[in-house]
Amino acid sequence: MFENPTIAILGLGHVGLPTALGFSELGWRVIGADDLREKANQIRAGVAPFYEPGLQDLLNSALRSGRFEVALNVQSAIENSDVIFVCVGTPQNEDGSADLSQIEAVGRLIAEHANSNKLVVEKSTTSVSTAKRLKDMMEKHKNLNWNIDVAVNPEFLREGTGLKDFFEPDRIVLGIESDSARDQLVTIYSPLLSKMDNENTGVVTHRNAKFVITDLNTAEIIKHASNSFLATKISFINTVADICDKVGADIVKVAEAMGMDPRIGPSFLNAGIGFGGYCLPKDIKAFSKIGEDFGIDMGIFRAVSSVNENRFIPVLDKLKSSLSGLNGKCGAIWGLAFKPGTDDIRESPCVPIIKGLIDQGISVHLHDPEAINQFKKVMPRKPGLVEYFDSPEQAAKGTDFILITTEWQQYLQVNLSNIRDTMSNPLLIDCRNMLNPTHVRDAGFQYVGIGRPFLDKPQ
Repeated sequence: MFENPTIAILGLGHVGLPTALGFSELGWRVIGADDLREKANQIRAGVAPFYEPGLQDLLNSALRSGRFEVALNVQSAIENSDVIFVCVGTPQNEDGSADLSQIEAVGRLIAEHANSNKLVVEKSTTSVSTAKRLKDMMEKHKNLNWNIDVAVNPEFLREGTGLKDFFEPDRIVLGIESDSARDQLVTIYSPLLSKMDNENTGVVTHRNAKFVITDLNTAEIIKHASNSFLATKISFINTVADICDKVGADIVKVAEAMGMDPRIGPSFLNAGIGFGGYCLPKDIKAFSKIGEDFGIDMGIFRAVSSVNENRFIPVLDKLKSSLSGLNGKCGAIWGLAFKPGTDDIRESPCVPIIKGLIDQGISVHLHDPEAINQFKKVMPRKPGLVEYFDSPEQAAKGTDFILITTEWQQYLQVNLSNIRDTMSNPLLIDCRNMLNPTHVRDAGFQYVGIGRPFLDKPQ
């Protein structure tokens, strides 16, 4: 066990950078490294490479304190650290499995450049048994007789609340093979600890959280199982919302009543256009592939993915039933990020919706408080077809409808009565059920939600 460990964070993306800054704030010396030189230089210069509430301020503080630095390369970070958190990407292969090439490359580098005993902590989301294979590979390739221990500490950082989740976790999972690895990780997180486990139960109470101490394989499955369950809840409630649409019921009330049951709970029961981002879509497909490789019927999770991938269809159907013809119409899209609090557009549910609108001959006015620059990379401006605007009010001007696709709080503050007078047709499709339907109607709009009764504009 290292008494005053220096921590290396390999990979400074949406998991690695908040983790690095979090450990720095807890008082540890942290060395960050990333293979993308432009990103590393940007962070070294004090500029956060993506939007996350509080991230820029914490980066400024960490650099000023001297506890956080960005190495010139990954090799330097490995050589000058004791505990190495691996936070590199595990993108999806064509068959749904996780591409572990970055994990394997980092493992070889660690083995080749280890100049002292190391604890390597797998924080990236990986398929079960990856940590064991990683350890075997590092043992095979290491140059000297240094001890390289391996642990699994899966991340549960939600984009948009990543820093909050780091400092106020509801659980910290530690997959370990040795007492020294367990003690080292508990020590690293100790500034957050309020009570240790004195009864040898394997659970350590943590301020608003618990450590779950387990083996490597179990820790890896915990992460995949957690994300797959959350995805299942989302596709479940969206399917129920489709039934509500057919019979005129209100999914908001259905979800409210369901969530009051402690066996179900209210979280992730908000009907809408499905889940996106880098994690849930990728992880549930990877988990499906893992199970199928062991001969297990993973049809339940394949169905969850299928439901999610087709959530754009009900939105287009609602639009067709609300307008007389689509060709030549113009619509305002409020929200491009896959969720509020981030500028991440990966797997954003609005992408297939916008593409579907364009295929129907509809021009689009796009707005998002943070994600416009990212979205322009995948959908450049096309005059008269794809236009970007600095405010939701500007985006709505002259349009035939508004689609709210990301539940940014800014959209709750818009004066709909004023916007109504600037539009060609007052139709609002609330794809996230974030607005009060009666208030929208009273502002002169026809309101269409997901799994909610239609409300025509006042006569």
